[in-house]
Amino acid sequence: MKLFGGADLIIYFFIYGLLAWVLNTVIYSLKEQKYINTGVLNIPILICPALIMTLMIIVSSGKNVSYYGMLMMAFIDYFILDKLGLFFSQRLLLKKEISPERLGYGKNLKISLINAIIITAVCFTCLKTLQPIIFSLVSLIPRIIVNIIALVLLLLLISDIVFTYIFVRKYPMQSMDSNIAKRKNTFGEWISKNIWKRIYKIYPSLLSDDFEDSNKGISDADKLLEEQGIIFARGINAAKLIWVLFISSLIGDIVETIYVLIVGHELMRRSSFVLGPFSLVWGLGAVILTLALSKVKKQNNLSIFISGFFFGGVFEYLCSVFTEVFFGMKFWDYSHMPFNIDGRTNLLFMFFWGIVALVWFKFIYPPFSKFIEKIPPVTGSVLAVFIALFFICNGTVTSMVMIRTTDRKKHPEARNVIEQFIDNEYPNKVVRKLWPNMNFLEE
Repeated sequence: MKLFGGADLIIYFFIYGLLAWVLNTVIYSLKEQKYINTGVLNIPILICPALIMTLMIIVSSGKNVSYYGMLMMAFIDYFILDKLGLFFSQRLLLKKEISPERLGYGKNLKISLINAIIITAVCFTCLKTLQPIIFSLVSLIPRIIVNIIALVLLLLLISDIVFTYIFVRKYPMQSMDSNIAKRKNTFGEWISKNIWKRIYKIYPSLLSDDFEDSNKGISDADKLLEEQGIIFARGINAAKLIWVLFISSLIGDIVETIYVLIVGHELMRRSSFVLGPFSLVWGLGAVILTLALSKVKKQNNLSIFISGFFFGGVFEYLCSVFTEVFFGMKFWDYSHMPFNIDGRTNLLFMFFWGIVALVWFKFIYPPFSKFIEKIPPVTGSVLAVFIALFFICNGTVTSMVMIRTTDRKKHPEARNVIEQFIDNEYPNKVVRKLWPNMNFLEE
């Protein structure tokens, strides 16, 4: 079953080119509080990251693919495309007023290395957490429509390249007035204005004439807010909980890995997601623990312990039920332990949950919360959005893999291209490496 063809690759190229342009626009808008036109074409895409993503998609679809080799390929490709792009923008188009920094190109080898590492890491993250979603959505579109869309996009790209190369060299000023360029700039200005509109809504103290009209960026906004004594994510709110989820999931994965290494003398992957060292049970546990027991954290130690004892048991039990009902899998089974409850939890671990609740609110959460509150206000808010998007995409792909892995027991042969894609990217041997302690209900 063919996963994708040339038309699909063209659509992927445009999607990731557009996403790269949007991300670049967001970064520069945050940095300088104004829209900066990035890219040399009139259409809103960045060719370099789009080409790297397309190449990674093609390479990753092959058999016996080495991720290290693919990452090295992307790293080297960036340097080649980087130099070609700089040559194209400054020599062929005679746009020497566009600085290398504004286009994302490094002035020296050190900056180029940093840019290459960042681009490669972002592209690999998109490949693992975003591409399966995009692939699934594109595969749902009728083939004839996919071909038409790809043809239109390809003609648009070719015509824009020809227009940019021929017309811009002769009439550089008039080219800036093209309808496509105007729409691109309008779109970019809309993104920039909405970003800062949201920031002003969160931090209204920035709405002063001397700051709002000064084109100062995120670093200046953070300095001004800190001078005003404004603390990021004070108390319990969405931004604070996102950071708690992120840090707790990371620390939880590290703690579990070290524990298994010491007790079982085995280096076992303990992450909940297909990408990254994040244990979602720890992260969600910390978030729900913070929300559920925030009312009793100022009471005596016994109240906190008892609350954590019952909360932990219920939380662990429900997590076990959820994974079995939705994914048909068991990630833990305590049936061999005394005083277990359906093998999903047991009194010993409930006792540990009580201890964890007590330790969390008395010793861990206070410095933990202060650490988060020391993050610069605007930077912390922006990163919280990216963290949430990363967890949503990562969780979506993880769910797709788990569901297909369970379904593969009954239907080993893929019934559509989405299942074929997951079977190619995540066969049983790969799933076993991702979650070595996972048990199928049918086993």
